[in-house]
Amino acid sequence: MLLLRIEYEVGYYKGLIMKLAKIKRKNPIHVDILVGKDEVFVMSLDDGFSASFLYLAYLKARERGLRASLMYAKYIDEGWLPEEVRKAGAKWLTRGLSEEEIRSLKNLSVTEHIFARW
Repeated sequence: MLLLRIEYEVGYYKGLIMKLAKIKRKNPIHVDILVGKDEVFVMSLDDGFSASFLYLAYLKARERGLRASLMYAKYIDEGWLPEEVRKAGAKWLTRGLSEEEIRSLKNLSVTEHIFARW
């Protein structure tokens, strides 16, 4: 998996979302875009079409003067996952999660957590 971490800028983010939506209407592409507090994360599989979109996003960010970092996903130890995720996963093995726990987990970004450790 290829990863791109970009400084958040509202115009850039909206344009990127619109461009991806337009492409998805015509062709299948394996790209996801997440937004954090002050960063945008673009993830793609390593097929050429998806990787080309990610690189386009990188070039556009650099053209706009935004900080951007290209990365390639690699193995992480389970200790890199947030403690809340590990506890919830272990609990889920034997019983369900409450609505409150589910809401809490939905508001937790594992990607941000892992990127913050790098």
